[in-house]
Amino acid sequence: MTTTQTDTPTARRPRGLVHPLAGSFLLLDAVATSVNGVAYVVAGGWLADWFGAPEPLVRGAGVFLLAVGGSVAWLATRRPIPRSWVLALGILNFGWVLASLDYALLGELATPGRAWLVLQAALVAAFAACQVWLARRG
Repeated sequence: MTTTQTDTPTARRPRGLVHPLAGSFLLLDAVATSVNGVAYVVAGGWLADWFGAPEPLVRGAGVFLLAVGGSVAWLATRRPIPRSWVLALGILNFGWVLASLDYALLGELATPGRAWLVLQAALVAAFAACQVWLARRG
């Protein structure tokens, strides 16, 4: 008697994102991040006064946001978009949310500054949650 064993291939998740809107979603994040960065750099003095924050902090955050926005735009144009990089971006964004909420609660800010930090933290948290979802399922 002869037996035959057939190996069935295990289903592996693709290394890149397959969701059709992944690139567009990341580009939206890149644009939002870059627009904030430009505003913080160009109008840093005025925004610092309005927020009640030190001007070098506002301008420095703007430069950082421009670097992140450019990196996210670059990531959005990769084919395939690496899941691990999108997950890393989601984790970075959650870190930004925690830092923003910490500064909103503990920093010496004017009311508009606190409100802005909480508002942008909520938006960044939504982006981060979607990025983690994309990295896991997309």
